[in-house]
Amino acid sequence: MTIFYTSDTHFRHKAVLHFDSRPFITIEEMEEEIIRRWNQRVRPTDTVWHLGDFVWGKGQQAAAILSRLNGQKHFVWGNHDHSTVKRLPEWVSSQPYAEIRDGQDFVVLSHYGHRVWNKAHYGAFHLYGHSHGSLPPQGRSHDVGTNVWDYRPVVLAEVKERLYALGLLESYGIHHG
Repeated sequence: MTIFYTSDTHFRHKAVLHFDSRPFITIEEMEEEIIRRWNQRVRPTDTVWHLGDFVWGKGQQAAAILSRLNGQKHFVWGNHDHSTVKRLPEWVSSQPYAEIRDGQDFVVLSHYGHRVWNKAHYGAFHLYGHSHGSLPPQGRSHDVGTNVWDYRPVVLAEVKERLYALGLLESYGIHHG
């Protein structure tokens, strides 16, 4: 089982095409491509943590999309998520914030980027969304928004690789390899 992370899919949200400069003509094209890329990477037995702003709409719209996405899906609420979306039984879990283990790593999950987070000084990673790539990575903290990662969920190893390439992990004693 692999753990994936994503955020800010904004399904059914037409305005996101413009304000995010997404490379799609229609919202339907965007949705189909995000679903395709998601299912291309994620197996049904994998775990996916969606860090908010899943859909612009209510439970029924979200349930229709959730049923098409592979993986055991956990939800961390975003600012655009309706209460009916938060309560859908299709989510394995649904909460405003989460702390998990991904292999040997402790990971703090929130819709919002934090300057500090639990166990940050003990090597914890912090993954977030909301900023649509406008908030630069800091230390072990990185945006996992779908538009930041080519409209697909990512694994922690990819986040680490990017943080290393930016010179952020080396300062924390993490070396490539």
